[in-house]
Amino acid sequence: KVEWGKAVSAKEISSRLKAQGSKVKAVFVTLCETSTGVTTDIKAIAEVVKDTQAVLAVDAISALGVIDLKTDEWQVDVVVSGSQKGLMLPPGLGFISVSLKAWPLIAESKSPRYYFDLRMAKKAWESTDTAFTTSVSLVVALNAALKMLKEEGLENVFSRCRKMADALRAAVKALGLKLFADESCASDAITAACVPPGIDGEKLVKTMRDSYGITIAGGQSELKGKTFRVATMGYLNEFDIILALSCLEKVLYQMGYKFELGAGVRAAEEVFLK
Repeated sequence: KVEWGKAVSAKEISSRLKAQGSKVKAVFVTLCETSTGVTTDIKAIAEVVKDTQAVLAVDAISALGVIDLKTDEWQVDVVVSGSQKGLMLPPGLGFISVSLKAWPLIAESKSPRYYFDLRMAKKAWESTDTAFTTSVSLVVALNAALKMLKEEGLENVFSRCRKMADALRAAVKALGLKLFADESCASDAITAACVPPGIDGEKLVKTMRDSYGITIAGGQSELKGKTFRVATMGYLNEFDIILALSCLEKVLYQMGYKFELGAGVRAAEEVFLK
């Protein structure tokens, strides 16, 4: 079990693979864990998995198009993602890539399946089609989103998201708040911060949304009311972050948390000016 706020290490996975050998069919990891703001070192994990019998499956739903993931170069066997995060679309489209190493497991699987049958999907794709009716409007929107990413350039997208995340983390510290994720694995897609003592985290999020039209996310499960999360992905830019921070400062101050007004915004702008 990995402590919340920290990432599983390649060393730990390597140790488990050596101990259990061929019993391990697959290693499942998450590129970005959105409830805690943690990013996993996929490249390092792929390095220890690639020469074993196990396949590496990566949940890239919240970080595809935000954090670099070289599927073929790193020999990642399965990558799944969705349309609603870094690809900037409403929910409704799912994406998956499968390596040659992973296909035998799909073919041999005895699990019941119909709509989620990758054999049917692969056969349909040979004719540049889908096995079942797809959301044409979302596919058209996806084409536009991919064009935006291509025009900006992936490296520039990664850099923009990284700078927004750096600015946000600097602001959180300047406000005297604590980052939830360890900085060694802090995500460039989303930042989680701890709600200060005596402040109602759920009310904080609700007030920002209902009173000022600024939407951030609250904590989940055991972190409900204890953390808040701010995204740095998709088409967001530095002024979206500055606006969100300005609102966050105002609401925190109104709720009784004392700090130097403008400290967070200033810290963020200093990062953006570099």
